[in-house]
Amino acid sequence: MNEIVLHNYFRSSTSYRVRIALAMKGIDYRYAAHHLRHGEHRGEAYLSVNPQGLVPALVWSTVR
Repeated sequence: MNEIVLHNYFRSSTSYRVRIALAMKGIDYRYAAHHLRHGEHRGEAYLSVNPQGLVPALVWSTVR
């Protein structure tokens, strides 16, 4: 089984387009919000997902 996590910011136009594409394809995902104005994208936890600190980041992993 696959788990898909979309790390994003609700006001990001790029994140919005990714959410639209996932919905059009009928792909379920878990929403992980990172508030850019509060600097959450610069925290260690998010930088381990995306070292550039940019949103969105789509993590597609296999869960056993």
